[in-house]
Amino acid sequence: MFKAKLSAKVLIGVFIVSFIFYPSFIAEAADRVHTVAANDTVESVARTYRISTGQLMKTNGLPDQKLYAGQRLTIIQTLYTPAVYQWSERGKWIANYAKTFVGFKKRAGEENPANGFDSSGLIHWVLSGQNVPIDRLTVDGFYEQGMDTTSPKAGDLIFFLEKESAKVVSGGIYLGNNQFVHSGYGSETVQVRSSTEKYFEKYKLAYKTYTPKGEHIVQNGETLKGISEKYDVSMNTIKHRNALPSERLLPGQYLQIYSSPLFPFYVNHESAYDKAEDVIKYAYTLRGFTYAFGEDDPVKGMDCSGFIYWVMKEQGLSVKRGSAKEYFSLMPKIKNPKAGDLVFFKDTGTRLGVTHVGIYLGAGRFLHTTEIPGVHISNLSSAYFAEKFEGFGQVESVIN
Repeated sequence: MFKAKLSAKVLIGVFIVSFIFYPSFIAEAADRVHTVAANDTVESVARTYRISTGQLMKTNGLPDQKLYAGQRLTIIQTLYTPAVYQWSERGKWIANYAKTFVGFKKRAGEENPANGFDSSGLIHWVLSGQNVPIDRLTVDGFYEQGMDTTSPKAGDLIFFLEKESAKVVSGGIYLGNNQFVHSGYGSETVQVRSSTEKYFEKYKLAYKTYTPKGEHIVQNGETLKGISEKYDVSMNTIKHRNALPSERLLPGQYLQIYSSPLFPFYVNHESAYDKAEDVIKYAYTLRGFTYAFGEDDPVKGMDCSGFIYWVMKEQGLSVKRGSAKEYFSLMPKIKNPKAGDLVFFKDTGTRLGVTHVGIYLGAGRFLHTTEIPGVHISNLSSAYFAEKFEGFGQVESVIN
């Protein structure tokens, strides 16, 4: 009897020691979840489970190596095989990254892991973390700016609307199979919820996508010829759809591969000058490129006026390199802008006067660059830009 009890204790002891000191002992178990502790790093978590840091980051859609205490990381111990970049893959990363924040506080007006999230703050943090160029909007702003989809996939956004008024009440990040990550009504923390729950029966569902098929993000070492062969779309067609001035590509450029762009606000609007549409198409490929004050080269970064100067110069237009204030002083002021005209703002940041400029796209949208998140599209109807709006400038008059 004594020997039997001793043997049982030894086995238990071996199991405990193996569990603590030999992570390979648990490698045969099902995929598990690791809750991030305050001193955890990507390297230490990966080392614990004997997987690569790349595998850990890809599995959870981590945009960088920063972890937040309380994040729940999925641990997959089978070998991760990177897939060729597709928007469907980006959607999975968005969904996986959103799930890592389950359990974080719900807090009105907040938008980061340290303070908590409201529903739109969670959407903004997750999409921005996956390099989707997007503003910090309200939940109805995300609804208005997204593209409708009748076949939602992981990484798309789900919205709940009042059935009679169609007012947007809340939104979340769709995971598939009716599930979504949510920090809105009916919860005190970020949770995975199901749209089939009784709580949501009173609302109408709608889905929007920010990760459409049809764009390709240029990777290091890729060539126009290689991308052309990959999608079976001619090099000339890709150059035309993106108004590429040459075959030179910049890592990180968004290339329109198919005929329908993501935010085609300019398509049905009259162009401000002959090459305005090409300027917009090319500027559009630079979404997500970083901001750098005083610079005008996407490799180094660009400020708002440097961005204008670069895209016009690359399209063969002779425009003086100036500041937003200088451009504003040179251009006739107009009330009815066309696609490609410039839009100006005053008193942004800590500076006074005309301090910011963007390219007008039509339908109230404009393309510009700011410190966060770099080159992106914004809406003139947003409270911030409505307050800072100074006027429109006619570009045609300053083109030599």
